[in-house]
Amino acid sequence: MVFLLIVTQASGQYYTRDAGVRAGEGFFLTYRQFFHENMAVEGMVGFSKNGFRLIGLREYFSTLASARSDNLKLLYGYGIHAGVTYTNKYKFLNKVYYHDWMWTPQFGIDGAFGLEYSASEFPFLISAAIQPYFEFSLNRYFCLKPLNFIIAVKYRF
Repeated sequence: MVFLLIVTQASGQYYTRDAGVRAGEGFFLTYRQFFHENMAVEGMVGFSKNGFRLIGLREYFSTLASARSDNLKLLYGYGIHAGVTYTNKYKFLNKVYYHDWMWTPQFGIDGAFGLEYSASEFPFLISAAIQPYFEFSLNRYFCLKPLNFIIAVKYRF
């Protein structure tokens, strides 16, 4: 009873996790855990380019236009990925080489840079980002994708 008399204003809940879907170069399910208000670790699993991929990212956040709203944030980060793909070709210096269909492993490093908006009255957020990556695989040796555009919708809890 004393607590209710002393507290005059309550603010919104601080969410420490979110989960959702991400689309871009493939379709992924995503889960993110915040360790600090401005730092999180995100894991993604999904299908991309005739294969399966696991992605782990460490993400940082900075508030944009804090005088107007704390809901728009700049996100940036880095991470790694691993997966497999089923293909019959590889591309090297704009020349395509064909071979038998085969499964091949992939390993790479990722980056992330984009914007994220979360409405304070709803537990949903939307983000748009560029997630460039550099990848090694057995059938095409390496792949550099500097413009990998993604969009994600997540539920905070």
